[in-house]
Amino acid sequence: MSLYLRKYFSSGPIRLNLSKSGLGLSGGIKGARIGVGPKGTYVHAGRQGLYYRKHLSSGQRTQGQSTAAGKGSGKTILIIIGVVIGFIFLKSLLKSPANFVTGHSVAIGITIIWWVIRFRRKNNMAAYKQSLDSAFVTAQSTPSDDMLTSLKQQQQTLPKANKNKQTIDKIEADVYQAILDKVLDDGYISKEETEIIAAAEHTLRISAAARLMIKKEIFSAAYVEAIQDRKITDDEFSKLNNLIEGLAIPQTEVQQELNIVKEIIASQTLSLPFDPIPPDKLLAPISKNEVAFYQSSAQVLSKKKSKKSPTGYEYTVRRNGTMVVTNKRIFVMENGTTTIRFSDIDDLDVDIDEGVIEISKIGSGRPIILKVDAPIYTGRTIDLLTKAATGSNAA
Repeated sequence: MSLYLRKYFSSGPIRLNLSKSGLGLSGGIKGARIGVGPKGTYVHAGRQGLYYRKHLSSGQRTQGQSTAAGKGSGKTILIIIGVVIGFIFLKSLLKSPANFVTGHSVAIGITIIWWVIRFRRKNNMAAYKQSLDSAFVTAQSTPSDDMLTSLKQQQQTLPKANKNKQTIDKIEADVYQAILDKVLDDGYISKEETEIIAAAEHTLRISAAARLMIKKEIFSAAYVEAIQDRKITDDEFSKLNNLIEGLAIPQTEVQQELNIVKEIIASQTLSLPFDPIPPDKLLAPISKNEVAFYQSSAQVLSKKKSKKSPTGYEYTVRRNGTMVVTNKRIFVMENGTTTIRFSDIDDLDVDIDEGVIEISKIGSGRPIILKVDAPIYTGRTIDLLTKAATGSNAA
């Protein structure tokens, strides 16, 4: 028979248990206790010979559970201590009416102070929002230096807690968006409106990355609207340039879009007849009865569906060489030749996002896909030469 050792030390309703199996802690009043120990968390209740004991969680853990369970036990101990301290405090109040009144008054006072602090925080944030609107959204001119200084001073009085900071960040983001909406209402950003945006950015604490993202979204919307018909008018080109300048967007951030716009404008100037390429300038041989009008590097691609690709398709290179467009055909040469005769072309489509030209052939369900540096300009060139060779309307 093994030796069983059990001792406990108590102080008021809190009892520290020492046993062979480990350390435990329990608390409560006579007839009802809650505790935690090596065997888990339990409730013990009863008097005069009738007792009830219920384990709320087991103390036996696997190695992987030991850390999480230990944290749970620690939280349980803190809860027990909190409950016991609360019980002692309540018991003390009930012993004396004076203590009860004092405790009640303290509780009411703390509640009032908490509500006052909360009310002042909300008031400060609401006043800050109103000041921002007056300075940037409803104002008809650039805010003065004094007004900007006042806004900076208001920022110092705003609450610093994370929850309040999130609210303030949203207020500033909404104001910034409202400023841009107002500025872009007539589709043009004036010099004064540019100054208002700059003043807002200097005052608001919105990150440069967040501001740039908003500006690029505005530019992208105007860009998509401009290129959707594959034509760029002077007004559309002026509007895009005004957005870049007025919103102070670095050109490097929209360079790809600008290249496409310039390519569309260049393709609009194309018209027949084209000047032929001198034979000594050709990078690939042609037949004697052919005249070459255009050449560039190109890839012939194959396309298949892919769940991994954002567009739903992935491309692989079948041939990488020189493309020449003559008065009769298109061909790409490199250790062999891929040839497309104008008389076989059924349709031509330019995918601006992928930078490829898809050429559908009569009687074939699989298009030939060409990857070139200037797909819009190249596609327009091929389209004009195809219509000239087949006698179609070249409009």
